[in-house]
Amino acid sequence: MTGSNAGVKRNRLPRGVEPARIRDIALHPDTGKDFQDAAKASGNLSFSLYLERLRAQLVAEYGALPVLDETPEVAHTAA
Repeated sequence: MTGSNAGVKRNRLPRGVEPARIRDIALHPDTGKDFQDAAKASGNLSFSLYLERLRAQLVAEYGALPVLDETPEVAHTAA
């Protein structure tokens, strides 16, 4: 992510809550851009805050995060 982060809404955890650190997540560039674009369109959210809110919305709608079936990997193609 390049440029200024001024104005980006960040994920602020309650005092005393240790964040889960998930490192080295490798995404296809198109997938990363899709998440960045959605976070920005959702009110200029940070990636972590966008994921927190996405999780909350899915849990509110479905009662849990979706469990994905074991279909083959989705191939990325240029649009």
